[in-house]
Amino acid sequence: MEADYDYYRREIAPYLPARVLDFHTHTWSSENWKEIPWTTDKNGTRYVVADEFYPPQQLLRDGRACFPDRSYEAVCFGYPAPAVDWEKDTAYVAAAAREHPGLWPLVLAGPDLGVSRERYEQALDEGGFYGFKVFLNWYGDDYGDRRVEQMFGPAELALANERRLVVMLHVPRSGRLADPVVQAGVRWLAGECPEARIVLAHCGRCYLPVEIKAAIGCLRGLENVWMDTAMVMDPVTLQIALGEIGPARLLFATDFPVAAMRGRRVRVMDHWVDVVLPGYPRSAYRAPGEGIHAGFMTWEIVLAIRWAAELAGISEAERDGIFYDNGMGLLNTCT
Repeated sequence: MEADYDYYRREIAPYLPARVLDFHTHTWSSENWKEIPWTTDKNGTRYVVADEFYPPQQLLRDGRACFPDRSYEAVCFGYPAPAVDWEKDTAYVAAAAREHPGLWPLVLAGPDLGVSRERYEQALDEGGFYGFKVFLNWYGDDYGDRRVEQMFGPAELALANERRLVVMLHVPRSGRLADPVVQAGVRWLAGECPEARIVLAHCGRCYLPVEIKAAIGCLRGLENVWMDTAMVMDPVTLQIALGEIGPARLLFATDFPVAAMRGRRVRVMDHWVDVVLPGYPRSAYRAPGEGIHAGFMTWEIVLAIRWAAELAGISEAERDGIFYDNGMGLLNTCT
């Protein structure tokens, strides 16, 4: 373990600012779910198998483990899939942020949840939420023909725009942000909510260079759209993103608890695979790497940003902004 932190001190810490804001994390309890997805036979439920309990204390412990000499803060939300009980999840995330300074909560939102505008307003006001995490009405990679326009209804649109909320969007469809239908949906959302801060999770689910190259051009002219780096570990992918949208619109993110595993997301032919140390539960694209040495996946995300920043020729201050100031700027403008 000490050898791991020798690596951290040599390869990670010199490229971090004093404070780190992780813009994409989860906190949850299966006690707030209607079912444990991966114990069912429904499509897509083994896409990502995770812990049934991931309390805020563990989230912060993982942050401290990955960044032992830095101040760690996180934007957090619950379990954004069909298993969730919205009322229970909302109360759980609000309590987590209330009890743990440095956590910045988002509430799940989407027309399929059946939540009224009035109930959203109550949750935003009483729960201290800074925006919406768009609800995914599917499990895993069972995306079907869903469109962005179906994922965000009139109540959500109006509140996001009026209150200048963060809107975290995990785009649908197997083509990811490279899909013209998804691109049209992102442009629609940006146009309908010009005052919102729209964040495309996982760089629009573009983990590989070929994906981001086909997708990134659709964001030209969309100044209210940012990308987070959750689980993106390919430096060339991030270099391409930086070249198109610039460093001010990129946000460091992990996707804890997933990035607390030890391993790395790699390209194998035309898909990604998470190669991890033995002992983690099997998932659709997760494979154990026997005999390898690996640190936290979070460190691999940092390394990808480090090398992308160097390849793109951005300044140290711009690189530091990716890790803290960019995200905090979004949170500070929410009303």
